[in-house]
Amino acid sequence: MKLKTSFPKKKLILIGLVFIFCVLLAAGCEGGATQQKKDSNPGSEKVVVVTGNGVFKETRLTLEELLELPEARFEHAYSTINNWPAAKKYAARGVKLAALLEAAGVKDEAKCITVKGKDGFEWSFTREQMLDTHRYYFPEVLSGEPAGAEPVEPIVAYDYMENSDNIGEARADDLCLIMPQANVKEQTNHTFVKGVGEIFVVVEDPGKWEKAGVFPQAGSIAGGDTVKLQHKEIGKVKMYYTLDGSTPTEASTLYNPSTYQPELNRPIRIDRDTTIKVLVQGFGKYDSDIAEFQYKIK
Repeated sequence: MKLKTSFPKKKLILIGLVFIFCVLLAAGCEGGATQQKKDSNPGSEKVVVVTGNGVFKETRLTLEELLELPEARFEHAYSTINNWPAAKKYAARGVKLAALLEAAGVKDEAKCITVKGKDGFEWSFTREQMLDTHRYYFPEVLSGEPAGAEPVEPIVAYDYMENSDNIGEARADDLCLIMPQANVKEQTNHTFVKGVGEIFVVVEDPGKWEKAGVFPQAGSIAGGDTVKLQHKEIGKVKMYYTLDGSTPTEASTLYNPSTYQPELNRPIRIDRDTTIKVLVQGFGKYDSDIAEFQYKIK
């Protein structure tokens, strides 16, 4: 005697197929979640390649490997000024550039270091600017005062927060080069490279920045007329000048404080016989020779 079932055979097959589909779907979702979790790992896609003839070997380091380097981790508040110019702060955790380059075997004769972002943006520094210059966090950068300066290191940051000096607010983001200030007025924010993917180190000498030019040319001038300083790389360099015959330094009067507000780059008024001396400074090359321009009142 055959027992009757309330479900036709076709419906039983359909239910079985639906059950198998659900099992497979659940497995797929679990696998996808595992992959998503893996991809969300802050270091999974963060890799820096150090290359060039200024290192003994091309080196590829993941964020996890960077964090394992001896005494490489560094966290601090950073002060900076951009080319507007506007002062701001960053809270940042990162890896010291010096430790990263040491791991790649940087050569003693290395002279120029270029940090490249994945979007093509890059900035170069001389070895002295990157590794040998004392750099600081200036707590009073917003007011332009150097009081309370604290030594800090150039880093490749993996956690950071703009407009904050609270390390607790730093959050994971693309790897970013953060270059501290050598003095409270130094503009460094334009050199920050976000999405760091490569550091290129070479032994070739980067040379000096070209000397500044002037308009009108040195010579006779009417009292009260003005002189403009000129440079073909004015967006990358700063021009410091004196009018008293002394040699200009980065502590002298800055001619071009802004790349984006030309009205702040004020021409020099000449009211008496004057000698203008100009120093050109900028990241990526050595300081220029001192340019000298003599003006005599007609």
